[in-house]
Amino acid sequence: MSDRARNIAVIVGMAAMAITLVFLVATNPSDVDRVQAIGERIKCPVCQGESIANSPSSMARDMMSLVSDSVALGASDDEIVEELLASYSGAVLLDPPVSGATLALWLAPIAALGTGALIIVWWRRHPGEPAEDTVRSTTSSRRLGPLLILGFSLAVIVVVAGFFLQDRSGPATGVADLAGQDLEDVSEETMEAVVAANADHPQVDGMRLALAERYYDIGDYSSAFPHYLAVAESANATGAQAVTALVRLGWMAWDGNAETETAIELFDQALAIDSASTTARYLKGLVLWCGAGEVDAATGLFEEVLAAAELSPEARTNVEADLAAVRDGDTCP
Repeated sequence: MSDRARNIAVIVGMAAMAITLVFLVATNPSDVDRVQAIGERIKCPVCQGESIANSPSSMARDMMSLVSDSVALGASDDEIVEELLASYSGAVLLDPPVSGATLALWLAPIAALGTGALIIVWWRRHPGEPAEDTVRSTTSSRRLGPLLILGFSLAVIVVVAGFFLQDRSGPATGVADLAGQDLEDVSEETMEAVVAANADHPQVDGMRLALAERYYDIGDYSSAFPHYLAVAESANATGAQAVTALVRLGWMAWDGNAETETAIELFDQALAIDSASTTARYLKGLVLWCGAGEVDAATGLFEEVLAAAELSPEARTNVEADLAAVRDGDTCP
């Protein structure tokens, strides 16, 4: 094979391998790259033309956390984008910029290929004038030159590809991890988005319940209701979670809509799961007393609650006061 043919073969081989490596890297982005790329596609709802990936606002940070969680759970890019657009009013698609790590990823192999090709051309045009006794070794080195350059260029490509293909995502936070953390600093909006994006996740019930409790504590029954109902009907909810959801639903049915029969039925469902639930017994007693006028049944339930050793001093005081009122024939407060 002539030197010219050999050089052409080397260049073609370098091009083929560079293109293959670029394709492999581009089609196998790390989780960090995916999160960044998705974030750059979404406009921050409260910012002036910035993507959520580049905005320092708390809402943008919450949205990026949601993207990270969804990526860790295996959602596709399109699914994540659709969920963000549906969950956050004002979020719209942006044209993603060609910059940062992705740009370097594409340019490095191409630069290595181009550098190798230029060196080969220069090598061929500036062979030098070797002495007579070194002609043989110089000829050999000229033949080996393109192969050495090929090896160097491939080494650069492999190093760059390895850097981008390695796992640089760090410990991802999924819905299971988030549900087990202190959620005090997580907004209701973010929790709603996480729950919506992971509605079928087997461990989402804990977050649903935490979110519902927030709404319940401020008296927002309409927002709490769908989450309590979802937990109560979930096949993945624990017994304690189901009992809490049923008890809350029962009290909201009574306190919000004066639905006595529905409330009692829900309390009975909770007691069927946990017959020792003092909360279910006490609230059922209140509804029987205040809603159904069944004083004797209410009295019996209050007495059973007082027999429970785990009552806090405050709870015991409240139940004792209600029991005394029932026995005295007082009206429901």
